Amino acid sequence: MRFLDLLWDFDGTLFDTYPPLIRAMQRALADRGVTESYAEVARLMGITMDECVSTLSRRHSLDAAALEADMLRYHAQTPIHEKPPFPGAIRVCRQVIAAGGRNFIFTHKRRASLFELLDHYSVTELFADVLSAWDGYARKPDPAGFIALIEKHALPREQVLVVGDRDLDILAGQGAGVHTCLFNTQPSPGVQPDYVIASFDELEVIVRVGPPPPSCQG
Repeated sequence: MRFLDLLWDFDGTLFDTYPPLIRAMQRALADRGVTESYAEVARLMGITMDECVSTLSRRHSLDAAALEADMLRYHAQTPIHEKPPFPGAIRVCRQVIAAGGRNFIFTHKRRASLFELLDHYSVTELFADVLSAWDGYARKPDPAGFIALIEKHALPREQVLVVGDRDLDILAGQGAGVHTCLFNTQPSPGVQPDYVIASFDELEVIVRVGPPPPSCQG
């Protein structure tokens, strides 16, 4: 395998959690008499959650902390089956392990909600270690969380691939000195991941046989 060790982002990468988050934000806004399109909320969340909350609260003169709290409350009420893994993500994780590699997670998500999903879908054992910004690590694009995993597990950087869905995942991976793969979106100008993929079928090619076909390259 070209890459044995994968460092995964969670929300929007391994698990398709953004649709219910977006709807939860729309509900929190609607409670305040505010309407924002699904596409606009999605665009802002695609930057960072903090950016989404701060931008919308400023735009509509709302209390940011209260808005975020209501959004998270609504999101917590979302049935767990509406927050599934992306198609193919778990298959890739299993193939990495079968080839002698390991999967790791660094996320901004709270550990309790993260493990609720991993346990529900019976995939917790696929991940050798999980770190969160709530453990005290700086948020991405700071590379601290990825570096901590690399150093803790003595991962050879040349065989490590960061997989994420946002520019900040790519920047954090580059800051940690490893290869990067952007999933399900296009990078912003000036951000240059090693690979850009639209599905995890493409990631299988990258991980298993080295340089991907031209359609997979960023």
